[in-house]
Amino acid sequence: MHQGVPTSDKDIMQSWWHQLRPKLTLLYILLAIILLLISATGQMRLLNEVGKVFGGFFWAIDTSGDIIVVSVPMQLPPFKVKADSLTSSSHIIAVNTLPGRAGIQQAYRQAHDGDPITYTIAENNTTTVYMRPAAIFTWDMWWQNYGLTLLAGVGWLIVGCFLLITATDWSGAVEGMTLLPPAILLLLSSSWGNVQQPYATNMAIQLIWIPSFALLGAAFIHLSLTYRPEALTSVRQPRLRIDALPYLPLIALLAYEWSSYLIVGYVPIRTNIIFSLSYAAIGSMISFCIGIASLIRIGRLLPSRLFGSYGRFSDPIPLRISRRVGDLLTLWIGGVGIGFCLGVLPILLIGQTLLPLPMFYLLVAVYPFMLLYAIRSLRLIDRLHITLEQREAALQEQQRTASELHQTNVELRQATSLLLHADAHLRSLLSQRIHDQPKQQALRIRSLLGYWQHKLQAAAQHDPDGKVAAPPVIEALEKVRKVSEELEGDLRGLQLLVEDAYQRRSLGLKLHLQKLLCEDLPALHPESPLQLQVDLWALDEISPNLEQTEEGTKIAEAISYTITQALLNIYNHANTNHATIRTTCSNDALEAYITDDGNGFDPDKIAPEKTSLLKARLKVREANGTLEIRTIAHPQPDHGTTVTLRIPLPLAIKDASNIQAVKSGNQQV
Repeated sequence: MHQGVPTSDKDIMQSWWHQLRPKLTLLYILLAIILLLISATGQMRLLNEVGKVFGGFFWAIDTSGDIIVVSVPMQLPPFKVKADSLTSSSHIIAVNTLPGRAGIQQAYRQAHDGDPITYTIAENNTTTVYMRPAAIFTWDMWWQNYGLTLLAGVGWLIVGCFLLITATDWSGAVEGMTLLPPAILLLLSSSWGNVQQPYATNMAIQLIWIPSFALLGAAFIHLSLTYRPEALTSVRQPRLRIDALPYLPLIALLAYEWSSYLIVGYVPIRTNIIFSLSYAAIGSMISFCIGIASLIRIGRLLPSRLFGSYGRFSDPIPLRISRRVGDLLTLWIGGVGIGFCLGVLPILLIGQTLLPLPMFYLLVAVYPFMLLYAIRSLRLIDRLHITLEQREAALQEQQRTASELHQTNVELRQATSLLLHADAHLRSLLSQRIHDQPKQQALRIRSLLGYWQHKLQAAAQHDPDGKVAAPPVIEALEKVRKVSEELEGDLRGLQLLVEDAYQRRSLGLKLHLQKLLCEDLPALHPESPLQLQVDLWALDEISPNLEQTEEGTKIAEAISYTITQALLNIYNHANTNHATIRTTCSNDALEAYITDDGNGFDPDKIAPEKTSLLKARLKVREANGTLEIRTIAHPQPDHGTTVTLRIPLPLAIKDASNIQAVKSGNQQV
């Protein structure tokens, strides 16, 4: 993800770019086809001259009608007349004493290989005569002077089209479109040169090829502005200051060329070249300065206040942007600038390249593919960096979410612990209230009724007159006593449903469970044929004193509640005659097994309002234990339910138990 661009804005820009890219690609392909057709016309003209006699140099007819020297093939000896350039204005005024175009055409048609041809050269208001032998124009001469140029131009066109097609944003499109000026210079160079037949300078040279030098300077500025760190930090759309300003001076140049062509019929070659090369040189210098400023910025060689005290200029540049800017400036500005300085500019200034022409053209042909490989690699590296940044951001977001979830989980556990503690406290209070008030009142009513029942019976037996109507009273009192007994039983059952925490704290965990399993539950279900096999010896590990500690309370609460609810479920739903409660202690952990061979059940089908299983799990987890329920429904073999409770005994409880045992021994002594 590019920094500094909101997701919605990025989506809008991407949608805009995906709509614009096909149109730009079609326009680029159309321009490429036009350039190839113009170049093919010039190349066919040159190929038609292969095998013909010429003067041993390539020449041209400028718009003023003068014959100028363009270049000399490397296969032939150098010509004493310099190629036409900004520093040399020599031109041929006669050939074999015949003037101008007619003289050079007739001399070449009549000459044979090796025949001497006399040239009259006008240079700096002086006239000089030179003699040079005629030669045969060969395929090798065409290939080294114009074939390699054509190959290089096609390579620049292909690379530019590929970069444009694969561009993911406007900056990538600029990289592809700025390859057009070098391609124009290379492809249309075939139009600037004659072999035997005289061809005047056409519109392609005057209005396209020469202005492409100025277009190359504008492309230098455009790329330098595009490769600034601030421009590459975010996805951008075309802007007037970056994408249009470098090309505005070309409007004046084109206006001059077209007005001259329409009014006079031609554009003065030397003036046109001077204007175009001047802007090319200015563009190169501006581009160089912008590139140096960008390198200084990414290298942090100067204080950031020199680049601006606010806005994006003062923002830190990501490392991937710094690397990309440095590599791109080195590849494009450096490579193309060196090629311009070693090849194009020397040809125009002194009429020849600093490197041998075939070597120069080979380097020019290979360079765009090196540039393509480098730009593609940099794009992939940039995407990799963006992907890594996105994944790092996602990882940080996940870590924040995990931290928040962990905090929420801690808070939930704390809330659960508080709720369980409050639940146990309220049930203890309720159990105590039931024991102290309604249950005691019912017990008192039953005692009083029994007492008066017995007294009335005795009075009736000793009254000789029989005036005491004892039977009705006795019968009424008997009914009241039975109601009182039922009330006491109901209160006892209610006390068991909330778990008799009051009794557990009074008697201790082991005695409480023994009374519960052997007396209270059978009394609550007198009609049940269930026979219990109870083994609670392991509960001796938790003494009544240790139950008063916080950890001991949680353990006793979990064990007592789980066993009570499991037995209530067996009585109410298992439909069995036998059940087993067994406890063990091993590896500093206490385990309890409640087993029956009853109907079994499906834990997933328990109604939401049945909260005993959930509360049992919460209480066991609060004691750092585990609760496992294995059940097989009837009529499957081995049907029944096994509840396994495992709670580790903390070291503090073990140590406290040992200390308590020592204290008890000392007290006995």
